Amino acid sequence: MKTNKVKLDPEKILEMKRATVAYLESLYDQVPEELKAQLMLPGVLNTSCGAKKTFLLEPGMDASKAYYLHKGLAILYTMSRKKGKKKIFYIWREGEIIVLLKAFRDRLKNKDFYIQLIENSELVSITNLCMDDIYQQHIAAHELTRRINDLKTERRVRQLDILMEEKQDRYVLFVSLFPDLYNRLTGEQTCGFIGINPTMLKISKRKFLDI
Repeated sequence: MKTNKVKLDPEKILEMKRATVAYLESLYDQVPEELKAQLMLPGVLNTSCGAKKTFLLEPGMDASKAYYLHKGLAILYTMSRKKGKKKIFYIWREGEIIVLLKAFRDRLKNKDFYIQLIENSELVSITNLCMDDIYQQHIAAHELTRRINDLKTERRVRQLDILMEEKQDRYVLFVSLFPDLYNRLTGEQTCGFIGINPTMLKISKRKFLDI
C-alpha cells in the first residue's frame, strides 16, 4: 500500500491504537485486559495514512493484513471482464474492520478482488502472523472475529435487499438503508454498489426527489 506523506505524531498514533481497542470493546465487553495490552505492544498494531485511490489489496496480492479504518471510506469490488466496470460488493466506513477473513486466516492469494480507499484515510493494521499468536493465546479473539464477520454479513444483506428491488427503485432504498453513504459516493460508485447504469441512476434520483 502506498501511504501519503502525512507523518503521524506519537499522540496521534496512540489515539488511533486506542480507538482500535475501543472499537473491539464496543463489539464484545469481555475483551481481556491481557489481549488489550498485547495489542498495544510495539509492532502489533501499525498506523498509517492512505491517500484516496490507494489500493489495500489487488489481484495477485496476499491478503496478509486486516485494517481498522479510523477515518475514511474503502470499497471492495471486482472488475467486469466484459464491460470493464466496477461491481462493488462492500463499502467500509470509519470505525470498521477491513478484512477478507478467509484469505487472511488461510493465507490465500487474492484472485479477483480489489480493496481501494475512496477517501483520504487513517488506518491501523495488523498482520495475520500477529493474529496467529493472538488466536492461540486468547479465546476472546475468536469471538471478536465472529462478531466482526456477523456485522459485515448484516451490511451485505442490506445491499442485497437493494439489488432485489426494481432498478428504478434502488436509489431510494439505498438512501434509506445507507443514509451516511449516499452523499459520499460518486455516481460511478453508486451505480457499482446498487447495480444500475448512469441513465437509470438519473431516473432513480428524480423519483427520490419526487417523494
